Amino acid sequence: MEKSSAQAKNITRMQVFRMARIVSLLKQNRYPSAERLLREYEKLEYEESLLIRPSYNIRTVYRDVDSLKNDFHCPIAYSQARKGYYLTDHTWEFNCPAQLSESAMFALVLGARIAEDVFPDPLRGRIRTAVAEILKGNNPDFLDTALLHSLKVFAESGAVRDSAVFPVVFEAWQTHRQLRIFYDDMRGGKPVERVVDPHVLFLYVREWRIKAFCHLRKAPRTFVISRIVKAELLETSFVPDKAIIDSVSLDTIVAWKKYPDVKIRLTGDARKFVSSYRMHSRQTLTEEPDGSWLFTIPEVPEQVVVPWILSQQGDAIPLAPPEIVDAVKAAGQALLKRMQQTDFAHEAP
Repeated sequence: MEKSSAQAKNITRMQVFRMARIVSLLKQNRYPSAERLLREYEKLEYEESLLIRPSYNIRTVYRDVDSLKNDFHCPIAYSQARKGYYLTDHTWEFNCPAQLSESAMFALVLGARIAEDVFPDPLRGRIRTAVAEILKGNNPDFLDTALLHSLKVFAESGAVRDSAVFPVVFEAWQTHRQLRIFYDDMRGGKPVERVVDPHVLFLYVREWRIKAFCHLRKAPRTFVISRIVKAELLETSFVPDKAIIDSVSLDTIVAWKKYPDVKIRLTGDARKFVSSYRMHSRQTLTEEPDGSWLFTIPEVPEQVVVPWILSQQGDAIPLAPPEIVDAVKAAGQALLKRMQQTDFAHEAP
């Protein structure tokens, strides 16, 4: 919709910020209530350092909602069931020139810069195009080109691997559409056809994954996207399941058996890598009287902690529980045996 100059003069810069925040939450299907929007307003002024007033009144929210309806023809409605606002038509666009502050533009460009290093093509190109479109109506002259180029994100190997399947999976997750996939479980059999509802998209241990409801197994399952041989977007939609979404966290991300209260003594360089390789949200590191460090993990699978201990080359010694200690010993002995066999084979005439 084209706004008249008279209408545009009546819309203040801060009101544009507020309405943009409303639209963002609507587009994300957050169902924001008036009270939630009031809290967002206060956060917005803090984030943008635009402390125009100490607090807002709920009437401000209602005026902004009315302006979106009347001035911008926003298809906004209120859901009694969800106790919040929503869009009746997600194809509607907020046709108001973006009036971003310098901090907002800087955050936008930095976020896009990082996203380009993490997401594979063709999503990278879509991110660049979207940022360029937004910045057309703003003045990014303050951005230091050298500063942007000095920001480098070294994504783990495999994290940004290009894939013909990834865009299809991404669109299904973004639009809440079902997927028909052919999945290779890496057990030697043929890829299995499944219909899934991709509720969560996440990056874990160098791989993009989805947590989805699998209609074949009638239960939530996690799928590594690089193992999806083929993916087809279906017309059937699904409603995001909060329980499935909440089930994906650092502490619950894998379904392997977890061992409680794992303790590891760290020496040498091992302590450096603990903070960069988190295995649990409540893991702790405590200095011991002898100068070593006690690394305690509330619970962790053997498949996660044993390879990490071995990678520390003797600077991480498992203390408890016995199952983890034995697993490390067995893995080390198996490796030593294999190396001895290999060395013997190389020495044979």
